[in-house]
Amino acid sequence: MHALHPDDVPPSLWEGFPYRTLLPPEVGGSLGIYLLTITRANPHVHEAEDQVYIVQSGRGIVEIDDERQEVGPGFLIHIPKGRRHALTPLGGEPVVVYSMEYRAG
Repeated sequence: MHALHPDDVPPSLWEGFPYRTLLPPEVGGSLGIYLLTITRANPHVHEAEDQVYIVQSGRGIVEIDDERQEVGPGFLIHIPKGRRHALTPLGGEPVVVYSMEYRAG
């Protein structure tokens, strides 16, 4: 069984961003689930994995290639592999998202 609460997982850092690994790929197969705290935009590309964000708290502007949209709590965002993306927090507060990375079949 793999059951845990995010508060019970020690934080790690990726390019200056705190995150918690909730379901590592070695447990989830082709799926990894993370809790990210986004404090600034960090445009990047995932070449091999699609990604889904579910916004837990905060507001921001998500950009995927040339598309932009304001998002907030409850939004689900699908980011196809190979697409440049970033989430820019608004209002001086971080955006906290559940991030799921997976290899589409």
